[in-house]
Amino acid sequence: MLGVLLSEREKMLLLLSLAMCMFLSSLDGSIVSTALPVMLADLGGFQLLSWVFTLYMLTSTVVVPIVGKLSDMFGRRPFVISGVVIFLIGSLGSGLAPTMITLIIARGVQGIGGGFILACVLVVMADMYTPIERAKYVGYILAIITAGSLLGPPVGGFFADGPGWRWCFFINLPIGAIALATIWATLPNTRQGGRIGDIDFTGAAVLTAATVAGLLASAWAYEAYGWGSAITVGLLVAAGVLLVLFVLQELRHPNAIIPMSLFRNRMYVLTGIIAILSSAVLFSAAIFLPTFIQTSLGASAKVSGFLFMPQAAGLVVMSFIGGRIVAKTGRFKQLVVIGCALSGLAAFLLQTMGVGDPRWHVALYMVVFGMGSGLVTPLINVIVQASVSQEETGVATSSQMYFRQIAQVLGVALFGVLFTTSYTSSFAGNLDEEVRAAMPEAVYEELEGDATLALDPGRFEETRSSFLEAGGTVALFERALDAQKEAVAVANKRLFLISAIGGVLLVALSLALTEIPLRGRKSAPAPQEEEQPATASASR
Repeated sequence: MLGVLLSEREKMLLLLSLAMCMFLSSLDGSIVSTALPVMLADLGGFQLLSWVFTLYMLTSTVVVPIVGKLSDMFGRRPFVISGVVIFLIGSLGSGLAPTMITLIIARGVQGIGGGFILACVLVVMADMYTPIERAKYVGYILAIITAGSLLGPPVGGFFADGPGWRWCFFINLPIGAIALATIWATLPNTRQGGRIGDIDFTGAAVLTAATVAGLLASAWAYEAYGWGSAITVGLLVAAGVLLVLFVLQELRHPNAIIPMSLFRNRMYVLTGIIAILSSAVLFSAAIFLPTFIQTSLGASAKVSGFLFMPQAAGLVVMSFIGGRIVAKTGRFKQLVVIGCALSGLAAFLLQTMGVGDPRWHVALYMVVFGMGSGLVTPLINVIVQASVSQEETGVATSSQMYFRQIAQVLGVALFGVLFTTSYTSSFAGNLDEEVRAAMPEAVYEELEGDATLALDPGRFEETRSSFLEAGGTVALFERALDAQKEAVAVANKRLFLISAIGGVLLVALSLALTEIPLRGRKSAPAPQEEEQPATASASR
């Protein structure tokens, strides 16, 4: 629809502005990590540390499916513009925050704006381009998102060491203002039809509560309480009950936030499972790779960040190549299969690495990982948008983004448990009897309980001194550190072995995809009539 209303110049300006918004949103998800020590020194509030990340994650995830549905009803323009404005307000509030509490609240506001942007950008692209054209451009947008995530830590460190941590947020203001002005000038509203009374407020409230309960359970189980605690179990039970209530509500409401009819669409379900599995078992495992790089391979944090950069190069190159191939042939299935195979291969190669292996191996394997992602992620978005009606493009796209985010949070939490338990058991098994006999219990607990102890100079020196004062030798302490490095490598192997198995499952799922003729189509019904594809509600 937008493709008819906009000139090619307006399309490119709008695409550039949307890309800038997505870059800022992804950048702010990771920029805080390296600047946090300086923030804490300035604002205090160490006990609230995790909420700087958690509240942003919660608010950005919760709004995605709701905004996707509302944009189908009332048009994309008000939600894209509102999202950018809210994001900029949150950025200004974060930069001006006088206390940790105000910073956390402002980060929550930022997350709401980021969720608006995430829910709408790929849907606006679906309105602008046919599926065959979309295959070329979606890859660029996703490459920009990846670049934002990868650049966040070094940029945050630069601001923290230079002009100050507040510029981690102030930098968003001029870039976001330019993007907002361009979006305001070029993006028309394409309202499909809807009234305030049509909104499923009950479903939105129940989904929000279920999401918050589930995400808090996953985050807190990993960070603080453990999976068997009463708090974690209670939150998981609450999330499950609320999810059942949400499904019941959606089955009866004519304008459901996530129409249950979508789950009768075979291609929607298949692409959803692929997106969820790749987020849960591939991207989540990569979160723990820097620990292996900095401990077992002895690299600095800066070098660790650089070793991840080739992933973005592989993603950009393959998204460009894949988009061109789809534009020429109109076929996508083989590319998705190849992409899943490359991702699984990268995971298999990463699980072969051990202590002292060449660091450049990581960079090489991350190129392969990025190549797989560059083929799968853009095409999955194109497929899901092409398999539903135009009226449900927004809700179909945003719901899959929502599932992907939930899967990644849950995957990080579960892999965190596997990583720590694998490390603990391996460290105990690798530590020889002579070292253990010379080691005070307090020193053992420090080394067993924190795989990254050597990265904290103050705590490391304190632990080392305690060991030497108890009668241990430097040589024995070095052997203890070697056991620690080996334990991290074992934990890394187990994580990526599971990821490699997940890659095999992804290949099998991608082989079950059905080719949809994409050429020249703005939207399409599901591939087979008997699958009862989702259609627009008659009430619209």
